[in-house]
Amino acid sequence: MPAQILLQEPPTNPGPRADVPEPVARPVLHLPRSCQGVPYYLHVPRRIDPTARPLIAVHGISRRAGTHFAAFAPWAERTGRILIAPLFAEKRCRRYQRMLVDRRRADHALFAILKDVEAATGRTIDRFDFFGFSGGAQFGHRLALMYPDHIGRLALASAGWYTFPDPAVAFPYGLSPGEGWAGAFRPRLADCLSIPILVLVGERDVLRDAALRKRAWVDDRQGRTRVERAARWTMAMREAARRCGIEPTIDFQTLPRSGHSFEACVDDGGLVGVVTGWMADYNPTGQSRH
Repeated sequence: MPAQILLQEPPTNPGPRADVPEPVARPVLHLPRSCQGVPYYLHVPRRIDPTARPLIAVHGISRRAGTHFAAFAPWAERTGRILIAPLFAEKRCRRYQRMLVDRRRADHALFAILKDVEAATGRTIDRFDFFGFSGGAQFGHRLALMYPDHIGRLALASAGWYTFPDPAVAFPYGLSPGEGWAGAFRPRLADCLSIPILVLVGERDVLRDAALRKRAWVDDRQGRTRVERAARWTMAMREAARRCGIEPTIDFQTLPRSGHSFEACVDDGGLVGVVTGWMADYNPTGQSRH
């Protein structure tokens, strides 16, 4: 198994819910073997379902990876899924949500983690499902644009801003490779549009807080709040799919009584049940699996 360190501060308990039982085990932070990797939480279920893709859950800029791990671990155990929750520390991965900008690129770090998990479990991970909250949702949809073959289902919650399917706008706001680090962006839009995508946002996530990008031209193109930006990006992706001759597979849903808080989205908005229900309703054979 990879090297381990015990979590020094226990993650916030996401709160008891009928659909989210108590965590199955205390989260343990694993140290990466590769210098490209980052620390991560890992849950390997007692009985792995070989037809169930692993779930990767990525935190927001508060970097509370243990909280995200604890929220999804019971479902992962119950359904036989491997669960991975990376920790993109601010010192080395300050702008992980843009994926390519840091010296330790977030995409390379994630694939280094997967090699670790493959070595630990003896299972090849060619594809995975992905959930991201806030900054994690930003990272997730940019990852899907560059590496669509690796992602089975993509759930995005409460992103602050998006990469729109606009070839006339430079990355990270659009699809055209930009200058410097953004020149490494190589999107595969049509393949990304074939991925089932779920876009979530709290219905009360309308505050223009300090973490929200508030440049005037971003407001004009994407909207002034996270709710508006999520809705506009969903519509833009649906329109892009139709232009490519692809049936859109992107759903949009607001979470009740929830603002920009993972805990509120879980406790009040039912986020875990929404995400896991949506993911469990599909598998590669097209049959329902709960």
